[in-house]
Amino acid sequence: MKITSVTDANGVTTTIFDTEQASSTLSDFSTQLNTYLKTDGQLETIFEKAASTYGVDVELLKAMAKAESDFDPNATSRSGAMGIMQLMPGTAKELGVSNAYDPEENIMGGAKYIASLLDKYEGNVSYALAAYNAGSGNVDKYGGIPPFEETQNYVTKILGYLQNGGVELPDQWTDSSTGSGSVDNSLNEVLKQLFTREDYEDFLRLFLERLSQRLEEKVSGIGNANEKTDADPSDKEEAEKSDAYIAFRNFGNTNRMAVYLKPSENKII
Repeated sequence: MKITSVTDANGVTTTIFDTEQASSTLSDFSTQLNTYLKTDGQLETIFEKAASTYGVDVELLKAMAKAESDFDPNATSRSGAMGIMQLMPGTAKELGVSNAYDPEENIMGGAKYIASLLDKYEGNVSYALAAYNAGSGNVDKYGGIPPFEETQNYVTKILGYLQNGGVELPDQWTDSSTGSGSVDNSLNEVLKQLFTREDYEDFLRLFLERLSQRLEEKVSGIGNANEKTDADPSDKEEAEKSDAYIAFRNFGNTNRMAVYLKPSENKII
């Protein structure tokens, strides 16, 4: 979206929007934003990528994620396992996962790990899942699924998901620690991708121009009213002491105001 500030001979500044370009940009932004924030679509893409990269059944990965964290990217277990696939810190480091709370890194790491376990146990899904949960050492020690209730329930749960046709991906990620969605994080990411520094500066310049105009009009208006009615001048003093006015003045005393309120290259006098 193109924003142009035009100042006439009387010093009046008018902001012009390129409506044709704005319409196209807003349409593209809306489409991309909806696509990005549609969690099930994003997760589907990540799981498919992980399955293809490491040669693992995509439904197995989804079932594991359901059992491990219920698709919560911020989940942390009492033992310190992290993210959607519940990777332990040491395991995450070995797998090259730098941020275990990043959904893609975590799922890719989990897929890599289960792929190595399936290879180790020659495709035996039950043994591989048991090793993922309790460690290969315990599977080797007992010659199969260890006699641990947690591990046995874990393997049974995931195999049950697969036998019942798999699991559905959530429409929105949930954070078990706060009970709120992680859409805010997704929104921040998409905004970073879709808005350039120039877009931000255009917005900030427009905002400061409007703020400056409104604050000056407010203070000036109170001043004019006092002159006509001989009202108590404390009204104007109070307005000038307001948080908004003080913040504006403080900001105006810095170089940032000069930078963001500098005349547009398209300025016409």
